[in-house]
Amino acid sequence: MIRLDARLRCAFEMLQGAKAVADIGCDHGKLTTAMLLDGGCQRVIAGDISPECLKKTRDIIERNGLQDRAEVRLGSGLTILTPGECDAAAILGMGGELMIELLEASPEVASSLNRLVLQPMSGIEELRQWLYESSYHVIEDRLVAIGHRWYQLLSVHKGDIPYPWPEGFPQDCWLVGYRSFADRDRLLRPYCEELLKKRRLQLRQAVGTAGEDRLFREAGQLEQIIKEIHQWN
Repeated sequence: MIRLDARLRCAFEMLQGAKAVADIGCDHGKLTTAMLLDGGCQRVIAGDISPECLKKTRDIIERNGLQDRAEVRLGSGLTILTPGECDAAAILGMGGELMIELLEASPEVASSLNRLVLQPMSGIEELRQWLYESSYHVIEDRLVAIGHRWYQLLSVHKGDIPYPWPEGFPQDCWLVGYRSFADRDRLLRPYCEELLKKRRLQLRQAVGTAGEDRLFREAGQLEQIIKEIHQWN
């Protein structure tokens, strides 16, 4: 059994049920190996732009005797795949803006996936807005806390029209997941409270600057979300 931290464990859980998975930006190969050993996955294609990362992934695959069910490919994003080769893919640990670029570079492959698990390290607002405006439906949007650090993971698939906006959730709010709000994620309240504390501190320092209006709007959105959460049973 491969030991995964809470972030990778969440991605592992979101990928359950997939038979052929692409691990894009596979790094050390732990998710690739876990999907084959414990995730009920029949085949994994591990991709990375780094030959060194692919070597680490190949090594862990060979140590676990999984060579006949795993393949490593050097390349960028979903360009290593053809449509229909995999039914799910994971892209973890990159910036949200880069993820958008990768999805825009391979629209046919992205649209062919039943599930796409994303975990951006930055640019989460830009990614969420792009996904919504590009008619990606959010299957899950989960928060994970490791120490004092927060991670947000999304499981999405391409649809025909934008997903219905949840009642009570602020319009055009991309700071946190509208699906996590609809699903009443238990970590949403402490995360929003932490974000609101930061926004209020930033507001005091941004009076009269170009960023004041944005921070004021975001603080108001977070206040609304927290108020709605207080009314949950």
